[in-house]
Amino acid sequence: MVLPRHKLRGLSVLNVALVVIVLTIAVTAYLLFFRDESEAASTTRPTATVARGEVTASVSSSGTLDSSQSASPQFETSGTVTAIYVKVGQVVAKGAAIAKVDATAAERQVRIAEQNQIAADNSVEAAEESLTNAEEAAEAAEEAAASPTPTPTSGQTQQQSQTQTQDPEVAVTNAKASLARAKADKEQADQNMEAAEAAVDATTLKAPIAGTITAVNGTVGSVAGSSSGSTGSSGSGTETGTSSSTSGQATSTGGFVDIADLKSLQVVAAFPEADAIKIKAKQSATVTLNADPNTNLSATLVSVSPTPTTTNGVVSYSATFSLAKLPATARIGQTANVLVQTAKATNALYVPSTAIVTSGTTSTVTMANGGGSREVQVGVRGDSFTQVTSGLAEGEQIELLQGAIGTANSGQAGQGRTGQFPGGGQLPGGGQGGFGQGQGQGANNGR
Repeated sequence: MVLPRHKLRGLSVLNVALVVIVLTIAVTAYLLFFRDESEAASTTRPTATVARGEVTASVSSSGTLDSSQSASPQFETSGTVTAIYVKVGQVVAKGAAIAKVDATAAERQVRIAEQNQIAADNSVEAAEESLTNAEEAAEAAEEAAASPTPTPTSGQTQQQSQTQTQDPEVAVTNAKASLARAKADKEQADQNMEAAEAAVDATTLKAPIAGTITAVNGTVGSVAGSSSGSTGSSGSGTETGTSSSTSGQATSTGGFVDIADLKSLQVVAAFPEADAIKIKAKQSATVTLNADPNTNLSATLVSVSPTPTTTNGVVSYSATFSLAKLPATARIGQTANVLVQTAKATNALYVPSTAIVTSGTTSTVTMANGGGSREVQVGVRGDSFTQVTSGLAEGEQIELLQGAIGTANSGQAGQGRTGQFPGGGQLPGGGQGGFGQGQGQGANNGR
């Protein structure tokens, strides 16, 4: 069928309009996507200038604020609690009475020991007297044997016969043996007396350290104490004990009270094994408390535990930090964040870490303005900046291949270095700054 001429003319106009629309869409898409991508590509590699200053590396972790000295003392003898002399929050001195258990049985043992001690003293006195008599008799016998012997009468003959049946030397030996036994019995009685008196003293629980009572775990009328009377220890400067605090048959593990020195606090934090090998005693650290994040506290690493702790397959090592000064608002148990400086290079050439590409043991940077890549030797590696020991000169321009540092968090490492940030690249989106303009707070100090 042949369409009329006016209809054919209408279809041609429609086709032309469709072609124009398609071309318009294509051109718009090109301008929107390909041009923007090209422009983005030209701005995703800002340049930075090799600078000189201080570079530091660090590792971080979080932990808790804890007392450097704490104790959980327990009664060394079992008994019913008759008195408690302290309450939570009370400050006590070392040796202060904390609580007391019934001392009736212990005091009875003291009275028995006293009687045995008196009897032993009497036995020693009697044995000493017997020895003295035996020695005097032996001396008299020797003198009689040395003098002339007159002719005895019948009565004297009978008396001498009876005396000769008792050897003076044997009597002395027996008396000495009796005295030795009496002295041994007295020594045992004295020891029993000391033990009985110590048992009475043990009925009063005393503070092993000076500090603040943080918990009272027993009540008057409950049964407390350990039959073994032993006290274990846990942690640095920490004393703990195993107790049985019962009302009826219930028992609880721990000391009768908990004491902590709240004037001397420390931070205990766990570091993963990859970071733990980088830290060691006497390294400086910075601590911030979640309760006061704007205050930096100076700290020193005291020790790193030689044994690890494994949690959900993750191995970590506990580190203890001492604080130079505590804010008045610091409280035991608060969350603390620790930053440990592990390495530092002063008067060093450095570049942004994002400018370095490392493959195996080889590190390279890309020079700006088409200068190609160059192999470099690196030293201290920080989170934001890395020391360059060879391969670059101060003032040279390089490209940031792995991202820019001038946006959002990029300038955080600027302040605190000994050198200014020369140069200054054009950042994606028109932002000025980059490595050359960073003026952040420097919390990481170039790490």
